Amino acid sequence: MEQGKATLEDLDLQCEELIKEEFDASCNFDVHDAVHKLEKMGIVANDSIGRYYCVGLKRANEIIGMTTEEQMLITTQEHGGS
Repeated sequence: MEQGKATLEDLDLQCEELIKEEFDASCNFDVHDAVHKLEKMGIVANDSIGRYYCVGLKRANEIIGMTTEEQMLITTQEHGGS
C-alpha cells in the first residue's frame, strides 16, 4: 500500500506475491475480507474511482495497538520469567 493507490485486484496479487516471496507458499488471499476489516479500523479507504489507499505505517500501528505477542513479551519481562 505504501507504493500508492491500488485496486482490489492489484492488492490481491501483491499480497499473494508477498506471501510467495516471504514464505515460499502459494495461497488465495481473501483481499475482500482483509480490506473490509482494515476499512472498519480506519486504516484503508477508497477514492471515488475505487482505488484503495492507507494511512501511514506509524498511524496504522497506533490504530492497531499492541499485538498479543508484544503484550506477552512485556508481561513476561515484568514478572522476570522467560
